[in-house]
Parts: sequence; structure tokens; C-alpha cells
Amino acid sequence: MALPPANANSPRLQVDGPRKPSSDRKPSSDIESYMLDRILSGDWPVEHRLPSEASLCGQFDVSRTAVREAIRRLQGRGLLRTINGSGTYVASSQLENVSQALNAYSTLAQDNKSFLELLELRMAIEGDAAAKVAAAHDAAALKEIDAHMEKMTAATVIEEFAILDIDFHMTLLRLSGNELFHSLGGALRDRYVRFAIEAYQRISDSKSRTLKEHHDIVEAIRQGDPAAAREQARLHVGRARSRWEEEGLKGVGAT
Repeated sequence: MALPPANANSPRLQVDGPRKPSSDRKPSSDIESYMLDRILSGDWPVEHRLPSEASLCGQFDVSRTAVREAIRRLQGRGLLRTINGSGTYVASSQLENVSQALNAYSTLAQDNKSFLELLELRMAIEGDAAAKVAAAHDAAALKEIDAHMEKMTAATVIEEFAILDIDFHMTLLRLSGNELFHSLGGALRDRYVRFAIEAYQRISDSKSRTLKEHHDIVEAIRQGDPAAAREQARLHVGRARSRWEEEGLKGVGAT
């Protein structure tokens, strides 16, 4: 189906004549693709009011059911919002949508490849998070990190230590001041806690190695050395990945 051209100067769609949905796709899919393209291109900015259902029906020569289905799917993706009695609008971007999508992915994708990819994501964001915390050189932040490390050192129960381990990383993401880092970390937290508990149960010396590596990260932060903090954080996650692979833990991630 030939889609109508974008018209950034008018909120209504312009038509040259009746348009029919392509034969090999659901009508709602064509409408969804068109609206998605308008949103992503910026032709429909945040808070832009969509054309009425009647207008879209006439534009695409489809039923209201097809239009509503397309709108519902984009609402489910967090891109549209509908106000009763007013209309449907392009939604403002929210980190919650990103977090929910990543949480769903991390829950559903249980194979080794997907888990290793998540570890690679951790290497990227946690390295930069540690660097930002070191650059800030904030005394209150360092005090919080030190207190967390004391709790980890004192922990004697595996499950408690695993949770404190993951929350050490969540703390760095939060203290970095980058809301996207913090949101992504929060989306992955529960899965990493589950993997951490099983990993500590299987690998006898992983607790001591984790504490040593965490101390290296904290020392770089204490020295106000962003490059060293980034490197130590990345090394820690990389070593955790190596331990995970060496032990042959299937579906389990060391931290």
C-alpha cells in the first residue's frame, strides 16, 4: 500500500483518493506502520493530537476496528495515550517504558547467548557509571559506598551477600546521576540476584574474589580517578563473565 506523504504543517492527513490496505498485511499493521513513522520522524511531536478515527478510516479505507487495533498496539508500546472526550496524543517518552521492555526481555530470554549479551551491557554502563561517580568525587556518595561494602564484608549468608553484591552495582548506577543507567539496572536487578545466589552456591571462592574486585573499584573512586574506576568496573564484570563460563554454569551468572 502506498502510504500518504507526511505533512508536518497540518494535524490532519491529506488524501489524494481512496487507499486500500495491502493484501498480504492486516489493515491495522499498515496504519500502525504509518503512525509509527510519523512519530519517529518527528512529524508528530510529543503531545501532537492524532487525526480522528473517522479521518484515519477514510484515509486508509478501513474499519474503525482496524484503526483502534493499531492505536492500541502503539499505546502498549508507550507511544500514544488517549484522553476520553479529547482524543489520542503522542505520549512523552518515559524511562519506565524502556525499563519494562528490558525487564521483559531479561525474563523471557533465558539462553546463554542472551545472558552474555546482558553482561556486556553491564560492562558498558557500569564502567561509565563508576567513572562518573569517581569524577564527582562526592564525600556523601563515597560514605554510602563504604557503608555498603561494610555490610557485604560482614554478610555470612550466601543469599544476603548475593543481594548486597547486586545492590552495590545498583548503587553505583544511581550515584552516577544518569537516570537511564539507573533505570536499566533496575530492570535487570531481579534476574541478576537469582543468578548471583546460585553462582555463590556453586563457586566456593567467588565471594572473596568479588570483595577484592569491589574494593578495587571503590579505591579508584576514592582516588577520584575516572579512568581507573571505569577500568576496574569493566574488569570486574568481565571476570565474572569468565568465571561463569569456566564453571560451565548453565543459566547462571556470577557477579
